[in-house]
Amino acid sequence: MSCTCTSAARLFLNSAHRGLSCSRIQLFSLSRHGSREAHLPPMVRVRSFSETAVCYASKDGTTKDGGSDGGKKSISEGKRLSGSGGSGKGGSQLRCPKCGDPCTHVETFVSSTRFVKCEKCHHFFVVLSETDSKKGLNKEPESAAEAVKLAFAQKPPPPPKKIYAYLDKYVVGQSYAKKVLAVAVYNHYKRIYNNIPAGSRQQVEVEKQASLTPRELLQIAGISPHGNALGASMQQQASQQAPQERRGGDVLDSTHTDIKLEKSNIVLLGPTGSGKTLLAQTLAKCLDVPFAICDCTTLTQAGYVGEDIESVIAKLLQDANYSVEKAQQGIVFLDEVDKIGSVPGIHQLRDVGGEGVQQGLLKLLEGTIVNVPEKNSRKLRGETVQVDTTNILFVASGAFNGLDRIISRRKNEKYLGFGTPSNLGKGRRAAAAADLANTSGETDTVAEIEEKDRLLRHVEARDLIEFGMIPEFVGRLPVVVPLHSLDEETLVRILTEPRNAVVPQYQALFSMDKCELNVTPDALRAIARLALERKTGARGLRSIMEKLLLEPMFEVPHSDIMAVELNKDIVQGKSEPRYIRAPAKESAEEEYDSGIEEENWPRQADAANN
Repeated sequence: MSCTCTSAARLFLNSAHRGLSCSRIQLFSLSRHGSREAHLPPMVRVRSFSETAVCYASKDGTTKDGGSDGGKKSISEGKRLSGSGGSGKGGSQLRCPKCGDPCTHVETFVSSTRFVKCEKCHHFFVVLSETDSKKGLNKEPESAAEAVKLAFAQKPPPPPKKIYAYLDKYVVGQSYAKKVLAVAVYNHYKRIYNNIPAGSRQQVEVEKQASLTPRELLQIAGISPHGNALGASMQQQASQQAPQERRGGDVLDSTHTDIKLEKSNIVLLGPTGSGKTLLAQTLAKCLDVPFAICDCTTLTQAGYVGEDIESVIAKLLQDANYSVEKAQQGIVFLDEVDKIGSVPGIHQLRDVGGEGVQQGLLKLLEGTIVNVPEKNSRKLRGETVQVDTTNILFVASGAFNGLDRIISRRKNEKYLGFGTPSNLGKGRRAAAAADLANTSGETDTVAEIEEKDRLLRHVEARDLIEFGMIPEFVGRLPVVVPLHSLDEETLVRILTEPRNAVVPQYQALFSMDKCELNVTPDALRAIARLALERKTGARGLRSIMEKLLLEPMFEVPHSDIMAVELNKDIVQGKSEPRYIRAPAKESAEEEYDSGIEEENWPRQADAANN
């Protein structure tokens, strides 16, 4: 007579051979109550496809027929219908995906109760928690899907001419920089589509044609719709869909290789106020990929006070709504990149805010896997998310004051002014000091600007290295784009032409008080000439307008002034602003009107905006 342990083991092996599809293994003894009973361990740990240990509870119980069908109940996914995300102790919250009846929870060894039994059809299934769906299942099918849908499935990417025309509405001049950025963005879309594996594209097309049925959603705990155990069929399906990477000897024997497009990072050079940051802000509005503008002045080396270099990718992840797949296809704009240039002559072991930041950015620019802190967590305490920066395009920009002095010294040219001293030191501070020392007030401003622009067109990588950037950093920014300074004609256009121009902004401010602002063309030219002398670019226009319109903005509210006129003499300070007043009213009517104006002020402001 065979032992009950032997029969139990044989039953267990047979069920494992056919495919373990039950959540409860029922064993029974063929002998009488007085004989020995078989005791299995209380829990059989199985490693699932989603890399979480799922506990299959084993309890002693009786079956209806005494056959082996008691261990063949399949596990499938349960769907929450009521939307309650708590512990789910009420039976009405879950319905059986097989028969539709409400289900009750089963005592389980897992900390969170997710094993549910249907009373009617005795169907067992597992309920996914939010963390499981985030980490395991939704990631695999949606990752490639989002990537392709983002790039080409929804609509083709905008051509460079369309992006250029859009930038023209907001930024005046800088045609070369606009062309470079438009082509870079278009190539970025194409690179995203090209670098996605072909298998993933087919998977997205299949997902588009047919939506998933409940039987296809049985991916919990690695169990396929056909009932194979331990996620074997899921792994086979994943291996069929994912492209096979050739390794080892296969690479040596293969003749055909797929072309993988690499990125070309950009660096924008130009004087302050020439529109570098405005180009980035305008570009961010029209893109379908995440776009993050980061400031390099606050970055420090790892371990020091200040923002870590990973915060650059953290901002991109935040813009992508914490979707890692979207963030890996984004564009990062590094503003004020010249402020992390190394400063020679500082007697310290490390240049924390300068050269150390450049060294930390090296692998980030080229492409590496960065550990970024998760949402609402510090780097030391919370968990980190891994982001691959291989397909992220980096656009750096900086003023690089004094770079033209370095170029003129390299070309052995005599600069306008008193000439270049031969003992000019290295580094960004020395270049800026030389630029300040050689800028004389007697020199014609227009000629000086033209000379700077002519020299910046001949910028090379060695000039940036002499400025204070390390060679490895400069080598990872292959496209160097110089921006030209703004001349008088361009400044006049900036005052009136763009969508968000300076003069229309002040006209909207005055229209809220039922007053018109008229600026003559001569006054615009005088304002542009003043801004040229200040050498702060387009930012100087606003400070001049604020100074000119201070008195009118003080006088106009709750007065009878209907219009304010600005002409050339007023800009040059030779006369006061001209006011056009409404005809005089009686005192009682004036008091009544002022009360109405106070009540209707928000309505007037809305009308002015429209």
